[in-house]
Amino acid sequence: MRYPLRLISSREQGSLARALAGAGVDPCGIAIIEKKAESVVLRVDRVAAPVANIIKQQLLSIGGDAAVHRDVITGGPEQSSVYIIADRNRLAQLPAKLARQPFGLTELGAGIERLIHTMENPPRRVPLPAGEIDCATGPVVMGVLNVTPDSFSDGGAFLDPGAAYERAVAMVEEGAGIIDIGGESTRPGAAEVSAETELARVEPVLRKLGSTITVPLSIDTRRAAVARAAIDAGAAIVNDVSALRHDPAMAGTVRDAKTAVVVMHMQGTPETMQTDPRYDDATSEIIAWLEERTGELVRAGIDREKIIVDPGLGFGKRLEDNVRILNEIGDFRGLGFPVMAGYSRKSFIGTITGREPAERLPGGFAALAKCLAGGVAFVRVHDVKQTADFIKVWRAIELAGALQ
Repeated sequence: MRYPLRLISSREQGSLARALAGAGVDPCGIAIIEKKAESVVLRVDRVAAPVANIIKQQLLSIGGDAAVHRDVITGGPEQSSVYIIADRNRLAQLPAKLARQPFGLTELGAGIERLIHTMENPPRRVPLPAGEIDCATGPVVMGVLNVTPDSFSDGGAFLDPGAAYERAVAMVEEGAGIIDIGGESTRPGAAEVSAETELARVEPVLRKLGSTITVPLSIDTRRAAVARAAIDAGAAIVNDVSALRHDPAMAGTVRDAKTAVVVMHMQGTPETMQTDPRYDDATSEIIAWLEERTGELVRAGIDREKIIVDPGLGFGKRLEDNVRILNEIGDFRGLGFPVMAGYSRKSFIGTITGREPAERLPGGFAALAKCLAGGVAFVRVHDVKQTADFIKVWRAIELAGALQ
């Protein structure tokens, strides 16, 4: 029996550790105190009433607690979500307790052990074919370079290879840690272009940048042929909005080239994704989908350390889904992969503010603030300089709090 399990993220990860370090506390002492002070919240869904009671009893026996539906104690409703609440030391005791219980709770305990391991060992680096990306202090800024005539945000401004090259160089100077180059628009309703057209747009830019740029290059594509050509030209990351599902050869291409890969959730295709998307609980459903898809890719031979996950803001999502995902963005870290967020200039910001794409930067800062609080490792943006400045000030404020 499988119980869907989800980490409910602490919104200010690491703030206590920074404060204790600033006070001169020994690192070993910091680790012990953090475990005692930090309450971890996990959510388990579709739990039958008798099982919910067992989980609550086991938690109470070790000094933790569980929040369940108020009628569980009387045998109803038929199912309930269970919120497990405990500090990290007590949570570590729970799997052994559950292993002695029926109803498949041994498997739930194993899932909790995996989440504990993820919390204790968050991803800090993403290996590349040559070198690596340090995402320990995140977020790394990925600068968007659309070499298309029909992008929703810049409308062909960088279709000329010379203009694209100059923009890439400028973004690096502004603080971009990655340049993401795309030759096919994936805006809502966009029609698919041929591989030949996509290659003709990206290859000249990649070849020029590959020999001169000082940061990793990423290719934003759904096609293995385009990815292979981009990798030959120097790309070290494949950013596939279809999560490597559009082209059956893509997983093998990524595996063999040993590139990093962004695995993004999208409901439908760019042409259809905004045609009545539906979710009951967007965050939980997308976490479950990403867990399944990344598992498939790891089994296909892709190195787990090279995977970055992206919940796909704006890709088959309603307004209420996008804002909920951003509010809960830290929960995606429970998957054990670095998280990327691509909120920049998206239509949901325009829906809220009434602004056109070029005027959506201030609204995007609200999304960026949630990403910083949630521990996102990468942000994919058009406005690199302003984003990098926001992050610098945020870090300075956080550091000042730690030094008090």
